[in-house]
Amino acid sequence: MSDKKFKCVIPARYQSSRFPGKALAKINGQAMIDYVYQNAQAARLVAEPVVATDDERILKHCEEKGFKVEMTGDHRNGSERVGEIASHLDDEYVFEMQGDQPLLLPEQIDDFLSRAATLVAENPAIDVVHPYATATEEQVKSPNVVKAFKTNSGRLLFQTRQPIPTYTRTLGLYLWKNKSLQKFCTLPKAEIEKIEDTHPVRLYVNDFYVQGLEIDGTDWIEVDVPEQVSQVEEILNRREGN
Repeated sequence: MSDKKFKCVIPARYQSSRFPGKALAKINGQAMIDYVYQNAQAARLVAEPVVATDDERILKHCEEKGFKVEMTGDHRNGSERVGEIASHLDDEYVFEMQGDQPLLLPEQIDDFLSRAATLVAENPAIDVVHPYATATEEQVKSPNVVKAFKTNSGRLLFQTRQPIPTYTRTLGLYLWKNKSLQKFCTLPKAEIEKIEDTHPVRLYVNDFYVQGLEIDGTDWIEVDVPEQVSQVEEILNRREGN
């Protein structure tokens, strides 16, 4: 299964609560969604990616760029947006790559998918594989960084925006068992999910098996607020030797 290609759905909405319009925000003159789509498209283990959006501006931009894009209904979070697209697929597993991951390189995507596929093949009880990386002291304190609690085997038990020093942060990739994703989409929003403002919390309170997978989080910033755009540009410029 490690060489299998996975359907990739990239959820992208315009009305982000912390950063409205971030999918189209310019990073070194290019829209954020362009980086995400092109990196996913270049990954060896990704079947043709599709952007899932509910906004005409993002739809128009993607169509002009020649990206595959589909309009969805109004959803509570990106994973539910992915769920709508995945509900029309026969695939057992679906890869969700959130639209605020402009720094994620094709080889990192392939590494995640290859190892995640091995995990689900070895343990059919897994509902979703979700990556984690080491968190710095600054990231631990930031409410924009979601920290994770994990077991010695790497199973994730909970996530929080609170400054709890687990020194482990999650990142916006998911290899979903499609059946589990569809179940997730039908469940009500948990009270603690509303407080934490991070939808994966719903997985834990409903006893989903969330398997963590450690990756190298160096130079990996998820764009959650406008101030992080300049940090991303700095990393991209450094990569390109500028």
